[in-house]
Amino acid sequence: SPEIIYGLRNFIGNAVKFSKSKVKLDLKSDEKIIEIKINDDGPGIPEDIINKIGEPYIKSKSKELSVNSGLGLGTFLGKTLLERRGAKLSFRRNSELGGALVIIRWSPKDFIGA
Repeated sequence: SPEIIYGLRNFIGNAVKFSKSKVKLDLKSDEKIIEIKINDDGPGIPEDIINKIGEPYIKSKSKELSVNSGLGLGTFLGKTLLERRGAKLSFRRNSELGGALVIIRWSPKDFIGA
């Protein structure tokens, strides 16, 4: 669906934008879960906004992000559209590559209905 495409494109685009040189996508699918992990080697999600990710009009005070960061509108829209299609999202700092980690999950029945 266009919502899923937009949402995934937003989070993959953010990983590319904030990464130093690596972005890793992990896909997992079985009868219990469909999961996409988007992992990068950038500065990660700043502490001052980690609990607000997905809200519109947020801006970190982090100097590492000030050049690349916006107001969180793309993340808000991507998260909202994916959740409307049954996804559950979580955001983490210090991923496997040292940067941000976005985890997007669906139950297969919710994803097929999307």
